[in-house]
Amino acid sequence: MTASQLDYFISAPYAAVTGLIDQLGEAGMGVEFELNDPEWILKVCELPAVSRLGRTLRQQGIGRLVQGPFYDLAPGSLDPYIREHTQKLYIRTLDIAAALEAEFVTFFTGYNTLLHARVLDQWFEVCRPLWRRVLDYAARLDVRVLFANMFEDEPEIQLRLLDGLPPELCGVCLDVAGAYAFSKKKITSWVNLLGGRLELVYLSDARVRDSERLPLGAGSFPLKDFYQACMKKSLVPDIVFKMAPEQAFDSLQLVRKKGLGQYQIELL
Repeated sequence: MTASQLDYFISAPYAAVTGLIDQLGEAGMGVEFELNDPEWILKVCELPAVSRLGRTLRQQGIGRLVQGPFYDLAPGSLDPYIREHTQKLYIRTLDIAAALEAEFVTFFTGYNTLLHARVLDQWFEVCRPLWRRVLDYAARLDVRVLFANMFEDEPEIQLRLLDGLPPELCGVCLDVAGAYAFSKKKITSWVNLLGGRLELVYLSDARVRDSERLPLGAGSFPLKDFYQACMKKSLVPDIVFKMAPEQAFDSLQLVRKKGLGQYQIELL
């Protein structure tokens, strides 16, 4: 009998993590650092202090991930100054991730259906050179980059972005709330199409056509169908609960109560 154990993470701002260390250890969870503040990333953050925190977490067996900034950023912008600012923030985020010894850094693709659907080829042409530079830098730091969906209505957009980038340096993060809100495709189709490129999942509950992230059990997201789709594809992505930390701890208990914390591959 073979059981596949999933690794679970909470997501929290950098300043909140120190106060969560004991709870993380007790729950057996890792932490994803949400780096959303450009001023903190570029001007306030001190890498030696970040390294000390990363070392403390590692010594206590707490896994580390990083979510990069996305507010007002546009890797596919036609304005070179916006792209330059975007890239600068991404690069500094990678420095922080390396100091934390993080396994993954997740960046949102920046795709917006209203802006890019009719100029998709141009959008890919503009954003890929920026992403290649980011990936080259990440490779030097030994940090893996994942691309998360934003407003995509189908997973093919993420896959097409990956097609033009080195596969050994990047993969996919699936934000289920976004996919559930903006796509007509079932979440099982997203999992099946992303397949082996799916390395991380941003998990929360949600409602149809509403991307607000909710604690598990508060919406209509088909949680069991999602887990079954992963099982059938033999996928074992890391799971980040995208919600307030206390809700994340409660959601983990719900997952375990439902028997989904680990799953039996041979039963499918």
